[in-house]
Amino acid sequence: MKVDLFTDPSQPPLNFLKDIMNYLFKYVILKFKYHKDIIYCMYEEEKLDITRFKLSRREAISKTAKIAIGAVIVAAVAGAGGYYAYTSLYRPKAHIKVVAIAHAAPGMKAVAEEDFMKKYPNIEVETLLFDWETGRDRQIHDFSTRAGEYDVYMWDCIYTGAFAPHCYPVEDLKAKHPDAEIFTNYADFLPTVDKRYCYWGGKRIGYTICSNVMAMFYRKDLWQDPKIQDMYRKWIDRNISDLKAKAPEIGLDPNKIPTELVVPKVLEDVYAIGRFFTRKFNPDSPVEAGNTIMAMRTHTIHWEYCWLFAQWRRSPEGMRICGEPVEPWGDLFTKDGKIAFDPEITDMGIKVMKMFKEFCEYVPNPMQTEWSECMELLGRGHAAMWAGSWASTFIDFIEKAPEEYPEVAGKIACAPAPGVPIDGTWQVGVSKYSKNPREAWLYCQYLVLRESMIKQWKVSSSFPVARSVIEELAPGYPGIFKEVFLESLLRAGFRNFVPENPLLEDSIAKWVTEYVAGRIDAETATREMTKEWKQILKLTY
Repeated sequence: MKVDLFTDPSQPPLNFLKDIMNYLFKYVILKFKYHKDIIYCMYEEEKLDITRFKLSRREAISKTAKIAIGAVIVAAVAGAGGYYAYTSLYRPKAHIKVVAIAHAAPGMKAVAEEDFMKKYPNIEVETLLFDWETGRDRQIHDFSTRAGEYDVYMWDCIYTGAFAPHCYPVEDLKAKHPDAEIFTNYADFLPTVDKRYCYWGGKRIGYTICSNVMAMFYRKDLWQDPKIQDMYRKWIDRNISDLKAKAPEIGLDPNKIPTELVVPKVLEDVYAIGRFFTRKFNPDSPVEAGNTIMAMRTHTIHWEYCWLFAQWRRSPEGMRICGEPVEPWGDLFTKDGKIAFDPEITDMGIKVMKMFKEFCEYVPNPMQTEWSECMELLGRGHAAMWAGSWASTFIDFIEKAPEEYPEVAGKIACAPAPGVPIDGTWQVGVSKYSKNPREAWLYCQYLVLRESMIKQWKVSSSFPVARSVIEELAPGYPGIFKEVFLESLLRAGFRNFVPENPLLEDSIAKWVTEYVAGRIDAETATREMTKEWKQILKLTY
């Protein structure tokens, strides 16, 4: 029989005393081992020399008793502070799994690994990187099983209603873990973002960590080239009659067709200039694609259609017919909760469907084009602009272009998205099924501390939600940070974010792509989409 009096789990009192002695004397450890009627004492100093000598059983027991008595006295003097140090140092690590999606993910990962885990060494953060479709589906599966696979959920703003029932209200976390509250400056958050997507039923359920909003990126070298400017004037002279004739059919104003090569501010500019830069319509174009847009059947269809619809929806006519957009319904609904693109309310839903298909003519393979393809088209010099992009691509097209896209480095500029930009923020919250909600909440709060927001912007262009941080960073990005991103956020349109959104998002992607693919006409697609949305939402008007 061999027993280690200090490390054997069956000897908890001596094990506890050994730990205290370890921290008192650091590198001096006394270990007693019993083997074949002989008790050995091992004396180790600074991990260098080990001396082993025999003691009689009586001497060993006597020595052990003296050490124990001394340790008890020291522990008593140390009191609660000593016990707290012991339990803190020896507390098992809490492991939390964090869902991190799309462009915001690298910033979240950097904060976790470079800062948070150093500040809280007893918390291990596993950052799980997903694209949106995969991350969405896995989290929804976790809702249904309540397995607690993830401790920190992350959601696109339009999923606020769907995620809310599965996130801890922050007030509950405060009540259960008051010692874990490290952030309180909520008044610093942009209210248009924070109040919309971090609350449900009057309760805070999370924190915005990426205040994303639509923005346009375009090849400024092409727009500034006098030869191309002259080429546009000649091209528009030859084509303006056809452009004006088609404009009303796709919901655009023929009187707003630009006769000069301007940086697009309205969708009519995207229409004419997009055609000009598309080699299919202008063989002399210096690039192949006039504008990038995504028509692959994914979640992107929802915000692209909303963007194209919002210019009319927020026009005097749109406001007269539909009323002010209200939460949680947004720009695709009327003030009283009816579907705004319903052909029984307006024909603009059908016209915007046609506009969507028109814009798809400006890219080589729209049905195979998703986010990464748009990045490549503009980044490799094949496209003139991405009018419906997002602020989060700033780091790729401008900040890190020499490394990521050397073909266009220094040639791309940023401007507000033409028409009405749509917001697209990302939030984090604590899963109700988390086994470590305290630690998960600590991490969520840590992400919105000043230093963390600055790091997330620098690593992944996650635009901050705090006004003070925006003001601090703005001087480094003149003409962009406040003039483009902040102003766009403050006037942005927004999509519906009701609990049924996962189904609504899939529905709009289905019917728009059916039309773009040529399998049905625009009116049928719009009526079928309206019918399906009514069924999903159980609307009876």
